Amino acid sequence: MKLLKFFLALGILLNFSNSNAQQKETSNQSILNKKQSITLTYAQQDVIHSKILNEDKSINIFLPEGFHKSSERHTYPVLMLLENEFFHMVSGVVKHLSSVERMPETIVVSLTDGAHIPKLYTNGSDFWPKDWKQLPFGGNPDPFTAYLKEELFLYLKENYRANDFRMVLGLSTTSIYPLHAFAKETDLFDVYIGIASGDILGMGYKDGESFIDVFISQFEKDKSPYNNKYLYLTSSDSDDRNGSHKIKDNLESLEKRLSSYRSPNFKFISKTFPNEGHYDLALPALHEALNMVFPNERWSAKYRDIIEKPGTAMENLDNHFQKSSTEYGFKILPRAERWNSVNRLSWIGPNLLKQGNAAEAIEVIERWVEYSPKSTLALNELAKAYEANKQFDKAISALEKIYKISSNLDELEWNEYQTLINQWREKVNKQN
Repeated sequence: MKLLKFFLALGILLNFSNSNAQQKETSNQSILNKKQSITLTYAQQDVIHSKILNEDKSINIFLPEGFHKSSERHTYPVLMLLENEFFHMVSGVVKHLSSVERMPETIVVSLTDGAHIPKLYTNGSDFWPKDWKQLPFGGNPDPFTAYLKEELFLYLKENYRANDFRMVLGLSTTSIYPLHAFAKETDLFDVYIGIASGDILGMGYKDGESFIDVFISQFEKDKSPYNNKYLYLTSSDSDDRNGSHKIKDNLESLEKRLSSYRSPNFKFISKTFPNEGHYDLALPALHEALNMVFPNERWSAKYRDIIEKPGTAMENLDNHFQKSSTEYGFKILPRAERWNSVNRLSWIGPNLLKQGNAAEAIEVIERWVEYSPKSTLALNELAKAYEANKQFDKAISALEKIYKISSNLDELEWNEYQTLINQWREKVNKQN
């Protein structure tokens, strides 16, 4: 009860501070009669010098919302986008789906100058000029592949805690590289996505040999490199022109010839998308591709149901997410914080405390603090849980950490806050 009084005093102090700040801001606005303009930054651009390519490479990077406040234990898959025009759309979709736990928090990277692609034979594709036996662009993709393997992926791992689960997305012409990588560089990515790619699927490295032929040949030789891989290829039905069905035929041919290799270890979709334009397709196709990789039934974890199983709450949550980690090959952690949802440690822990289960509440909230070490809210809830469990020294320690990392108090309030901590430390010492 004594620490409870401290929490009430602390709450009044913090509310007073916020109230004063709001009053000052309102007062300044009324005097100046001026609206404030705030720049919101959602992404950044890094420039990397590639020794392999002997040039500077610009990349746009979208980081998960919780990246800067999460612990070092949090690592992130990478979605590499080869069509920079769709960077904002792809980042927005990833942000939303990860925020509602329909996929892991993911780093989105777009290459501002695209990829280096192989030169292909068109094999009679009527999507391009009829006199093009080969595409008039493309060359040797190997140096670019080496740049990804030896420079870019290492840069993302060292600077942004990227893990080894990687996805690649190309649209229209840039889908050439995902198809090439699936055929020749199976260790480069886990997920290969080609949107508006049905015409490319019929092209190939040799005259008369399509990517479909190459894929089937690779599977016939050894399907093990494709274990735990995902392939998504689609085009709009409007891309077939003048009564031609070549794009549809390519996608249906791949579906038919590759279907015998579909398994829990290899998932793929090859289809024509109805009633969409060439680039309009980007949004619904991206959503479908991500849902194939991260199906709803696997990712929409119901935390309250999980913790009702025999065992402690944290043990049950760890067991659930360990299964997902094993399946995907990277560490997947329960969500510490999430907007307006009970599926988060920051709800489960305090709720266990309300139910009188202080021991399990402490275990969950300690994990919340571990995952979000700069969260004053997490530390505050931990202090409450310690106090309820009569672990007063630990409660004071948690409050002192708040004091050290909080930036919401001015100098006078800092002194008042420290005085309160000292007073309660003395009282706790007397009780002990």
